[in-house]
Amino acid sequence: MKVPGSRREAIAAERATAPSSISVAALLRAGAASGAGQKMGVAMAATGLVLAVTLPSAHVAEDIPLEAAAVVSAETQVTAGSAIPITFATPDINSALNPDGQLKATLEVNASNVTPQASKGTLSAPLKTLVESSPFGNRISPITGQIDERHTGQDYATASGTEVLAAAGGTVTFSGWHDFGGGNRVVVDHGNGLSTSYNHMSSNVVKVGQKVERGDIVGLSGSTGASTGPHLHFEVIIDDEVVDPKGWL
Repeated sequence: MKVPGSRREAIAAERATAPSSISVAALLRAGAASGAGQKMGVAMAATGLVLAVTLPSAHVAEDIPLEAAAVVSAETQVTAGSAIPITFATPDINSALNPDGQLKATLEVNASNVTPQASKGTLSAPLKTLVESSPFGNRISPITGQIDERHTGQDYATASGTEVLAAAGGTVTFSGWHDFGGGNRVVVDHGNGLSTSYNHMSSNVVKVGQKVERGDIVGLSGSTGASTGPHLHFEVIIDDEVVDPKGWL
């Protein structure tokens, strides 16, 4: 029987027969590096204990681009190319193809409430060629010399016998002699408080109650009534009050 030597030799001999030891910390690091979510048996030879160490599953999430995640949660946006014109202007109701439709849309409210911006261009010219002479408003009377005479329409110089045209569709409410200087006069009612009148004509060609369309002939120009020469005195009347015709032409 071999007698053991010193205590130091006995410890050395015991260590030589035991499994190699490794620290738990080292095992944890090794497990994490290998992506293992598995059980790892650790033999603790020095103490004779066996520990089962479970590491959490080390699934590495796939990289999701930040831009993609933002697209998923972002609200839908509407865009337009730089060459596409964008305007927030109020749509215009002017229509060269249907001027009476334009006037009707303008007169959906009473004519007295129509703004100058809305009325401009809603009436057609009463002559094919407009040559302005005496304007609407106060003037010196060419007949009496009165310095503050109120001129109730817009005058257009023209030769006698020139066709006078309805400025819009409507119904003739007066056709005859005007006792207050208008001579041969025609009045057309366009509805909603708006009327037009045509004065100093050599003759009228329409009758009261007759329906006329925009551009129809209502008479021939002349110099009847209080007139100093051939011309057309054209009036725009709103609720029995005359206004500047140029605001509607």
